[in-house]
Amino acid sequence: MYNLRPLARSTLEQSTFDLLRCLAKIAFDLIHSSLDTRTQQMTLDAVKEEISTDLLAYHERDPSVRHKPISCLVSVYSTYFAIFSYRLSHQLIRHAGDDEGTTREAMHLSFAARSNTGIEIHPEALIGKRFVIDHGWGTVIGQTVEIGDDCYLLNNITLGGRDVADAHDGKRHPTIGDRVQICARAKVFGPIIVGDDCFIGPDVTLTEDLARGTTLLHGRGPVVTGTFREAERTPALAGLS
Repeated sequence: MYNLRPLARSTLEQSTFDLLRCLAKIAFDLIHSSLDTRTQQMTLDAVKEEISTDLLAYHERDPSVRHKPISCLVSVYSTYFAIFSYRLSHQLIRHAGDDEGTTREAMHLSFAARSNTGIEIHPEALIGKRFVIDHGWGTVIGQTVEIGDDCYLLNNITLGGRDVADAHDGKRHPTIGDRVQICARAKVFGPIIVGDDCFIGPDVTLTEDLARGTTLLHGRGPVVTGTFREAERTPALAGLS
């Protein structure tokens, strides 16, 4: 299991954060946002820590960009843009209340990111710190997904529900613990719980809880040594650490 090394830098250089401000402006321009400039700036400032640590995690953990300028990742076509847009849209939808206009802006940001990156993340999903999606095209993260800290996903992954049409309201999608890695084309369906430090290999389809520290590879069957059913009665991610 990959152990996340201490990040080389705890904060971004001001020049890089200036680029992130430009990226936010481009994101809002893509959806022809009706939010005033002050609201856009407040939204960006509210997620400054999350977008900064996400970007640093990308630069540290992905060897294909590790020794390149960090500014290479600041693009509307990078997988980082999907996470960046999610942070903005999540902040908006959290505080939208009954404001239909703000809710619409949040959803439109999600749609714009999907169009540019091929990655769909619902604004109401709950995603922890230092989240990385590598390659990413075709990855879908549903509305009630919960993801812990330091998780790393590849492409064509679905964190989805088990229903096709007319799904019920409420918790329908997986809860993923901390430091989980999920490989290409894996599918995780339903309100199941994946414990901390799991590794889910390529082409796996998972519909049952997975105990912490489990390595699950296609064709070999799950190596499950416990259950997290009890944790379903507690708030998000409680009991998984």
